[in-house]
Amino acid sequence: MMRALLIATLVACTPSETVSGDAAGDAVSPACLEATQHSDITWIEQNVFVGSCVFGDCHSGNNQTPQSMIDLHLGQARAHLVGVPSMLDPTRTLVVASAPRQSWLMVMLGQIQPADAEPPSGPLPAEIGTMPQGTAGELLCAEKRDAIERWIAAGAN
Repeated sequence: MMRALLIATLVACTPSETVSGDAAGDAVSPACLEATQHSDITWIEQNVFVGSCVFGDCHSGNNQTPQSMIDLHLGQARAHLVGVPSMLDPTRTLVVASAPRQSWLMVMLGQIQPADAEPPSGPLPAEIGTMPQGTAGELLCAEKRDAIERWIAAGAN
């Protein structure tokens, strides 16, 4: 039993680690626990975006698809998120500095529900869904989503 708990605790961040432990006491990965100590874009780029968002045509900056035009590589994410209109809904801004509930990124990550956004909206298009895609519908762990929300709330610098 102790060995299983130790192994679960030592699991590194992978797409299957995207959801943090639940109320039943499931272990939270070290990568997710580390997120509780961060709200800076450098850490978020290195530990969230690069591992979960930058691959293939997803947010790679290669401009071959609409989503790849949003470059989330190291040193690029802030410029491609803050003050940038959403391609899905041009009336929305991906990141509004100091305003997580107005930031469409928070809806796309599943941190807030579309109806709770400011202003409220309808659901995400079914063919898009929440990010990251390719993770069997799992969200990033709550700790990583919270780190992104703290970054936005602190001015998205």
